[in-house]
Amino acid sequence: MAKRKTEREEGIRVDFGLGGVFKGIGNFIDLLSDMVEEGESEVSRHGEFKVKGLDQARGVYGFNVRMGLGGTPTVEHFGNIRATNEGPVVAEEWEPLVDVFDEGELILVVAELPGVDKDNIQIEVQDDILSLSTTGDRKYVKELLLPSLVDPATMETSYRNGVLEVRLHKAS
Repeated sequence: MAKRKTEREEGIRVDFGLGGVFKGIGNFIDLLSDMVEEGESEVSRHGEFKVKGLDQARGVYGFNVRMGLGGTPTVEHFGNIRATNEGPVVAEEWEPLVDVFDEGELILVVAELPGVDKDNIQIEVQDDILSLSTTGDRKYVKELLLPSLVDPATMETSYRNGVLEVRLHKAS
């Protein structure tokens, strides 16, 4: 028989309701329309809520929208709310906001990791996948598909004011 996961392992379930979903979609479409009308190429929104009755549970969510070539929007979400088959879950790990830049022979990854000590950051690179995680009070987890194969031996990192930069040379 399968062992039942504890609430801490599963995360805390949040019910936003169907009305909230449709309102959110409408607001998102309005945001994209405003971006086009105002000529903006990037917009970011975020928020947070606490779960009633649970002092430690805090949901943080957000998204970053970039208008790409031809007016195609790219949406990246961040925070600690995950979609599951059973509905949204507030997870213990947060998903950081990450940007990936292809700079010719170099791939630059920039991740926002506020509240993390440099010694608590782990980075693994294999082929074209970068895995980022942290330990300590603030836990972040992110796995990225890079735009090309990279050479892990060329990895250079810097971390200042909660911003991690990872530079990798493309594999030859």
